[in-house]
Amino acid sequence: MNERAVRALQFVTLQLVGAVAVIHFAVGTEQLASLVTNGLLGEYLTGVVLERPRPLLFVVSAVALLGGVVAAARGRIDRRTAYLLGVAAMGTYLVGWVAWHTVLDHGFALSGTGGVEGHSHDGLLGTLASHYVAPLLATVGAATTEGGSARTLLGIVSKTLELGALVGLLALLRVDPAVEGGGLGVGLSRPQSATDDAEER
Repeated sequence: MNERAVRALQFVTLQLVGAVAVIHFAVGTEQLASLVTNGLLGEYLTGVVLERPRPLLFVVSAVALLGGVVAAARGRIDRRTAYLLGVAAMGTYLVGWVAWHTVLDHGFALSGTGGVEGHSHDGLLGTLASHYVAPLLATVGAATTEGGSARTLLGIVSKTLELGALVGLLALLRVDPAVEGGGLGVGLSRPQSATDDAEER
């Protein structure tokens, strides 16, 4: 892949990652602000956070994503590390979404209480059908007739952006010439050895 195509892929992937961070930050802060407004933040942080961790996790993960982008832009972490951390973040969002709607039963499994009556998912395919495909079709249909649900549409957009960012980051790991093999790098250069000195001469 030529340099121009790599730069275009970097740009698109950066926009996707940024959009994912903004959505999670907005949703998380909106929910936390609601808790503050209702005087429930203390109760949330001292007990309910373990049962309903999403608002706090959304804000923290969004800040971490944006911090990673800034660190990569300033050369504090190399591209390979940035891409790998991005892949881990997008994968965590996607796996967390599936877990939330399946094994965690919308958080009811964390609290030890029963889930929603008559609400089941039937695994990954059932979750995708009930929480992505069906809401997408219903929201698009409603948006063209009576308004639709903004929150549902935002969730669908978020999952789509996360998947797009994941694909972009994986592609960059493969095609970006600045990515070298090896482990994680955090912007610290290794000391030159005598062998390196000899090679330079």
